[in-house]
Amino acid sequence: MIERVTGKVLEKSPTFCVLDCHGIGIGLHISLQTFQYLEKNSREGNVTLSSYLHVREDILQLYGFAEPQERRMFELLISVSGVGPKVALAILSGMSVRDLRQAIAMENVGAMTRIPGIGKKTAQRLILELKEKLQQDAATAAVSLPDSISPAGKQDAEEAVQALVALGFKPADAHRSIQQILSKSEGEVSLETLIKTALKESYGR
Repeated sequence: MIERVTGKVLEKSPTFCVLDCHGIGIGLHISLQTFQYLEKNSREGNVTLSSYLHVREDILQLYGFAEPQERRMFELLISVSGVGPKVALAILSGMSVRDLRQAIAMENVGAMTRIPGIGKKTAQRLILELKEKLQQDAATAAVSLPDSISPAGKQDAEEAVQALVALGFKPADAHRSIQQILSKSEGEVSLETLIKTALKESYGR
């Protein structure tokens, strides 16, 4: 699985971008939200996008996201019957992840049908199939980190929390463990090191 892609933006449009990754042009389908992120940050050098590789019988398509939360929402959306990657990107282009979560939690069909291409039946199906999953996701909300940590470092911290929860940690304990490790570190810590250190401190005592 390709978890993220870092490179210089060669091309970008509201639906697609190409990143130069060590001389290789990597194309990623993106939402309008991610396009706006690229508009703001592409002039500063390399950018990092979370990614999702969608595999079909006849094609491989790579999708890019400005934030891990957007990728997670994309994964949830395409898990809904009748919602493919194209529709999922349209939804993410029409509403922020935060607003979409709120609309699903409040069962606000009207807000969701304002997204072009999303009808009442699709909105109702999204609410029915995702409300409980989003409630479960809330237990592994983003770790609160200092602004000095890079986007890639924040993504590693969030993925470490999710990995620990999958290994049996309570969400609150996983958050606390990762935050403590980072607070003791003078620099950024890799995803692998975060998980190994948390496990060692929890079970190695």
